[in-house]
Amino acid sequence: MDAVKAVAASTAALLALLLLALPLFFLSAPPPGFVESFLFTAAASAAAAGGSLLPGLAVAMAARRGGAWGALGMVLYVPALVPPTSVGVLLLAAFSTPRLLCGDCPLSQFVSAWVVNQPLGVFLAMWVMALPVAFSIYDGALREERAEAFFRSLGFSGLRLLVLTAMSLREATLSAALFAWLRGFGELGVLLIFANYPYAASIYIYNAWLIYGVGPAIGASLAVVVTALAVGYAARRWLSR
Repeated sequence: MDAVKAVAASTAALLALLLLALPLFFLSAPPPGFVESFLFTAAASAAAAGGSLLPGLAVAMAARRGGAWGALGMVLYVPALVPPTSVGVLLLAAFSTPRLLCGDCPLSQFVSAWVVNQPLGVFLAMWVMALPVAFSIYDGALREERAEAFFRSLGFSGLRLLVLTAMSLREATLSAALFAWLRGFGELGVLLIFANYPYAASIYIYNAWLIYGVGPAIGASLAVVVTALAVGYAARRWLSR
C-alpha cells in the first residue's frame, strides 16, 4: 500500500471509529419527537436549498464581470467565513429593528408572529447558510462552461437566462442543491439564536443531550449521520457517471 492509500485508509478508519463505532456503546433510542423533527428539517433544508440556486447562480454570473460586481461574491461568502452564531446574532438584530424603530407596529408584529423562532425563520436561517454553497459551486462551473454566453447570444436575459443556464449546468445544479441541502440540514449555530423552534434536527439533538444525556442524543445523531452519508454517496455516484 502506498503512502496516499495508507493516509486515506487510516483517516477514514479513525473517523469511523470516533463517529460511528465507539458511540455505539452509549446508544439508546431517541426521545419522542425525533421523526417529526427530522422530517421538518429535511423539508425546510430542501426549500432553502432550492431557494438558494437561482440567487447563487445570479451572483456567480454577475461576479464574473469583475470590478464592483466581483465584490458580490464576497458578500455571499460572509455566512461561510464567520461563526454561525455570529450570523444568528446578526439576523436576530436585523429582525429586531422594526420593534426598535416603530414599536408594536404591524411589521414588528409580523416578525414576532411569523419569523423569529418560527418555521419561516428556520427556512431563512438555512437559506442564508445555503447561499455560499450554491454560489461557490456555480462560480466554479461557470469558469469551465460557456452556457451563459450561448444563451445570451440567443437573446435570452433576466430570469429565463438564469433558469436556462441552471438547467444546462445539470451537474453543478444537482451538486449545489444537494450540498446546500446538507448545509442547511446540519445547521445549529444560526438556529440556536435566531430560530430554535420548531425544533430542527440539530436543535432536537442538542436538547436531547441536555435533557436526557448522551445515549438518546447519539441515537438521533447516528440517524442523521446515516442520512447525510446516503445523500453524499448518492450524489457522488451520480456525479461520477
